[in-house]
Amino acid sequence: MLTRAMVAEFVGTFALVFAGCGAIIANSALKAEDKFGGLGIALAFGLTIMVMVYALGPASAAHFNPAVTLGFCIAGRFPWKFAPHYWIAQVAGAVIASFFHWALLNEAVNVDFGATTLKDINSGTGLIVEAILTLFLMVVIMAVATDKRAAPGIAGLAIGSAVIVGALGGGAFTGGSMNPARSLGPAIFAGIQVRPEALSQLWVYIVGPCLGAVLAALLYEYLRPAEYAKGAPQDLVDLARAVPEGG
Repeated sequence: MLTRAMVAEFVGTFALVFAGCGAIIANSALKAEDKFGGLGIALAFGLTIMVMVYALGPASAAHFNPAVTLGFCIAGRFPWKFAPHYWIAQVAGAVIASFFHWALLNEAVNVDFGATTLKDINSGTGLIVEAILTLFLMVVIMAVATDKRAAPGIAGLAIGSAVIVGALGGGAFTGGSMNPARSLGPAIFAGIQVRPEALSQLWVYIVGPCLGAVLAALLYEYLRPAEYAKGAPQDLVDLARAVPEGG
């Protein structure tokens, strides 16, 4: 069952980077009158997360984000023993997705592979922006995944919408990553070739989202009355049962 969960995490994170960063690449290649801009890119990331949560949630609980896994672990909502397996699968999915962008599109268009870099702000500000955006995202995830009051079937729509809001709110400053794996994959290829700052600034996109996810998980545990808490999973069987119906 762990292998199936890892494959699901790999596929979901691969889809996020391939489709979301693919939208950034496509937008950069289009003529000015055909560009779909920040809204289109945010929709690409958010809708990909939405459909992947519905498709793969029963297999792995659909983290697709190392910061989310960390937040769940800190809050006692995910077994620590499985965290390294999830992190490996998530990072592998992101890196291989960016590898495909590099292999397929590198010579066709001038691309930075959707790398996230700071835009006219310093590293400290960028870290705070990423932490806040991820806090919002993780609060939504905690609400639909750990609270008995969450409406059945709402998980994918709620989480996907939170990703869209975060991408719109932070896109102009940090790229609105909220996900260390999503930033790592493109940074490897862009940093070597066209944007070295993608690697030098990568720590912002690791520390910021992890900090935000941990704070959000602890905050929601505090805000939610104990009687509405779902049982914390101890193994992957419990985890599969804990996934909200339809998500």
